[in-house]
Amino acid sequence: MLIAEVERQSGLSRDTIRYYERIGLLPPAPRSSNGYRAYEPHTLIVLSFIRSAQQIGFTLEQVRAALPHLRHPPERCEELLGALRAKRENILEQIASEQARLRQVDKLLLRWGPLP
Repeated sequence: MLIAEVERQSGLSRDTIRYYERIGLLPPAPRSSNGYRAYEPHTLIVLSFIRSAQQIGFTLEQVRAALPHLRHPPERCEELLGALRAKRENILEQIASEQARLRQVDKLLLRWGPLP
């Protein structure tokens, strides 16, 4: 699969794809006889994981540590599942904290004026 197809299917720019390859998140794509990169279909799985992991707050270094586990079924990836569970707990804690802050703001609004 050429980079244009990977770009189209992943929704990531070719610069981003090349960057991930350059920093070692993607293995170097073999080159065809005309010099074009020839990506494996698994590349799309890796790119989807990288994108999703970043959206939920994982750093690229945390993503790098998880990537070797992508070739195994999730039930065999206890380390990856542990990291995802920890991230979930962290997000729930952040939500609870933000809800508490919102309650405080609402109390102040009630004290000095109507809620929006």
